[in-house]
Order: sequence, then structure tokens, then C-alpha cells
Amino acid sequence: MSAKTDTSTPKDAPIEHETAETLLSLVRRLEHELLTTLDADSPQQAVDSLLTSVECLDELDTALAELDPQVTGPLVQRLRLGLDRLACDLYRRGGWQHLDESQRQALLARHAAGLTQVDGIGPASAQVLFLHGISDPERLCQWEPDALDDIEGLNAAVLARLKRELEASRKSGAE
Repeated sequence: MSAKTDTSTPKDAPIEHETAETLLSLVRRLEHELLTTLDADSPQQAVDSLLTSVECLDELDTALAELDPQVTGPLVQRLRLGLDRLACDLYRRGGWQHLDESQRQALLARHAAGLTQVDGIGPASAQVLFLHGISDPERLCQWEPDALDDIEGLNAAVLARLKRELEASRKSGAE
């Protein structure tokens, strides 16, 4: 009987110096872009910097995924959540006005996509919710069910389903 050779890399194997340097560089670049976004003099400048921040996060996500997606995935998801919230807030403050229609649509599709994690919310409904200040499932849960009636553009079936789910989550949270 021959011994099976394990060629996989152990999870606790040290990261190569070059890989560590690349990751550190990407993290520093992302940090710089995020700070630039937060320190911008106007919402328009913040949106321009946000676009670069998203590109940096995409690069970091790709590099981290090569290491261990189970560990790095949740970190990147939280960063994306923060960028989605920032994008939504900037939209609400008029920061997207200087973008052309294709840029606005691309930004909207990208940052509203997290809402499609909610059962029954497709891309179109996610975009409607996003434009009304709901950037992610956590923010959706903060809304009162009846407040959703004020959102134009949701079809009746989606509206009814979301209201039921919000009411059910409120009841289970109160118990």
C-alpha cells in the first residue's frame, strides 16, 4: 500500500514575501482612496474617488481569493457593504449628477446588487430600493413595513413580500 502524497498548501503556511508586499500595497492603496473619498470637498469628488476605491477593492479581492476565500471573503463583503452604503449616501446627496447615464447605470447596478441577496428581490427592484436610500439588506431591515408603500417603482408582489418579511422579522425580533 503506498502513502498518498498531499500536494495542497496547508492553511497555516506562511505567505511568500512578494505576495505579502503585494497585499500590503493593495491595502494601502485602498486605504488612501477611501480616505480621499471621505475627505472629498464635494459629493461629486467623493464619487470619483469612490470609483477608484471600488477598483482597488476588486484587485484586493482577487489577490486575497487566491490565499483563502473562506477567510478573506467575509472581510471583502464587509468592505463592499461599506462602499455600497457610501455610494447610496452620495447618490442621495447629489454626488452622481456629473456622471453620464451609462456611468450612473453601471454604478447603480454594481452597488444595488447586494440587495439581490434578499429572497424575491431582483436587479430591477434592488435598483429601485437603492435609489430610495436602501443600500443593503441590513438597511432594508431598518425600514418599517408601511414605509415601503412610499417607494414608487416596486411591483405589488415584491412590495407585499417585503412587507411580510419585515413584519415577520420584527415579530421574531420581539420574541
